[in-house]
Order: sequence, then structure tokens, then C-alpha cells
Amino acid sequence: MPERLLTPSKITAWLDCAHFLTLQHEVEAGTREVESSPFGEMAQMLLDKGIEHEQAVLQRYRDDGLSVFEVPDRQHDESFEGWVDRVGDVLADGHDVVFQMPFVHEGIRGIADFLRRVDDPDTGTFTYEPIDAKLARNAAKPGHVLQLCFYAEAIEAATGVLPEHMHIELGSGRTETSRRSGHADQRRRHHDRRAGGARS
Repeated sequence: MPERLLTPSKITAWLDCAHFLTLQHEVEAGTREVESSPFGEMAQMLLDKGIEHEQAVLQRYRDDGLSVFEVPDRQHDESFEGWVDRVGDVLADGHDVVFQMPFVHEGIRGIADFLRRVDDPDTGTFTYEPIDAKLARNAAKPGHVLQLCFYAEAIEAATGVLPEHMHIELGSGRTETSRRSGHADQRRRHHDRRAGGARS
């Protein structure tokens, strides 16, 4: 049986409903049917708006003259882990921005909207900081921050350097930045809660 991986989005939903992971795992195992929802068109509209927002942020980076690497799409019937292996160590190539980078880290898989290169003038080295594009207009939700914490830890696993900052490109056009260290305790508490919830 293949390993059942969580995603940052599932964890975000689980923060709102602790029973969510149990229900989602039953759906994935085929023991629970997905009920039809009257909000399908609304969900599709939000999805389309989210993609438009991502593309607008992507274009802004290009307009700023940054080199952008777009990760190749996942192939049909390709496992997520296989996709990660095929993409390889993109971060070592030194692009200014990496778009749609897939990660698998500690049993969680996720796709970072953007990773932006940050240079250290003292050492001459560089690392990346995660950026998520969210439609929220005023402030990020706790789940958004936890997603970014996951990406920051995945970047550390890949590069050996933990990003100092994390960013959210809000729907209003404003960028919200936070320090990774300021959310370490929150991330640790929810990691423990998730471990317990995933076993239930």
C-alpha cells in the first residue's frame, strides 16, 4: 500500500475541523463517498481567481527583471514522489524565482507557489524564502503561515539553511512578511496535534 501523505492544504483544513483528516482518509481509502456540493461553481470561481492571482504575481516578478524557473508539470500517472525526483535539485541552480516547486518532507507533500532567492553578502552564498499567493486581502490566516513553515523546513532540508523570512502575496497587492522564528512554537504544537490526528 503506498504511503499516505498529507498536504499543507489538508492540515489547514484540519485546523478548522479536527475530524477532517479522518474523513479525508476514508474518502481516499474508498470507504466513504464524497457527497455532492451545491457550491461547486463557487469553488471553481475561487480556484480560477487564485490562479489569476498567482499569474499576476509571476508576471510582476518577470517585469522586475528576475529570472524565473517554472517547474515542469507533473506527468499523467506520475507519482508525486516521482515528480519530485524528476524535478531534482532546482534550488542549486540559483534562479531568482522558482515557481510551483514540489516538496516531500516528513510525510507531507506540498507545492510552494514561489521560492525567491536571498543572497548573503557576508558569505557569498544564497538560499530561498517561500512565498504563497493568497486571495485574502487584509491578513494571512494561521493555516497560511503553517503552510509557509512547512515550505521553510523543506527548503532547509534541501539546502541546509532555514529561511529567515516567509511571505504572502495578498489579493490586495500587499506583501505580508513574517519571521520564521516567530512561528516555531506554533508550528511545533500543530506538528504534535497533526501526528496524533493522523494516527486516529
